[in-house]
Amino acid sequence: MLRIVSLPIPCILLYGGMGSKLTALFLFGVLAFTDYLDGVLARRHGTTPFGTLFDPIADKIFITVVYIPFVQLGYIPLWTAVLLFLREFLITEMRRLLSQKKLELRVTELAKSKTTLQMAGAAFILLAYMISDRTLILSLFSLPLLGSLIIIVMGLIRKRSISHRIVLALSCFTYILVIRLFFTPSWSAFLYMLVIIGFTYASGLQYVLVSYPVWPEIPGYPLRAAMRLVSGFLVPMVALVMLHFVPHLSWMAILILSFEFASQGLDTWVSTMGREEKRKDWVKHAVLIPIALAVGVAFLIFTETGVMAVAFLCTALVLSTLYMAADFYGHRKLLITGMNPD
Repeated sequence: MLRIVSLPIPCILLYGGMGSKLTALFLFGVLAFTDYLDGVLARRHGTTPFGTLFDPIADKIFITVVYIPFVQLGYIPLWTAVLLFLREFLITEMRRLLSQKKLELRVTELAKSKTTLQMAGAAFILLAYMISDRTLILSLFSLPLLGSLIIIVMGLIRKRSISHRIVLALSCFTYILVIRLFFTPSWSAFLYMLVIIGFTYASGLQYVLVSYPVWPEIPGYPLRAAMRLVSGFLVPMVALVMLHFVPHLSWMAILILSFEFASQGLDTWVSTMGREEKRKDWVKHAVLIPIALAVGVAFLIFTETGVMAVAFLCTALVLSTLYMAADFYGHRKLLITGMNPD
């Protein structure tokens, strides 16, 4: 919860000067550390249903408030962000559909590595644009590489084994150093985004393969389930694409995606409690989503694309806010007690 509530502060600082960006980088690092700390506490004291489901949502909101500003600032192309978030919404919605039949989709090691790469990649992309001196680049980017090598040597001496996460970190830090030494900031950011997208979809494919045998148990499989998957990402993805026409309204897209991730997380949690909310699902998929799309189409027909983009973002933001507020208020007892009040 601390990670979610605090994220707007470094997000705003990204739009400032060098000092603001450095402060944002530091705060992002602190908030990313809470993800590691949360994992340590979970392994030591055990997990909770709330933590199991909302920790991935907090991670998704984290990357939302980082990578969407990167698009507006020109650090990464819009289409790379669209690919990144498309996978996130698909897997989150698939997890929700499976949870309705008490089918749990556990977080895999590859998915954990993907999240680490996304967070570390955000720091690298920011630093790639902030630092231009090659000597400073070599000095700064060599530190994590040296740290990884030291950890590997210590692991070999003490346990005669190497953690696959450390090997992954060493590979990534080496890749980061090499591409930043030989490529411009824009190309460096783009090449690292390709790695992030590759890991993101590899982990998504792993989820698909693991869950494939139980797909027939999803309500409405295959046609209605496929439509639910599509409707689950339709509004946030269209909102993200609208930034091509109105990049200065990226804050709207950040809020829309964050609210959608939060609602998906809560709905998934409620489903694991054995509570099917068909009426609420019908309102979202048969009323709210068509309204947002209809507004966009209407303004596209009668006005220019810029006006259409503003109208769609405003409508989507209002509907996403209302749905999330109603969702959280309706389950306030569940959020407070951690148990099904029924």
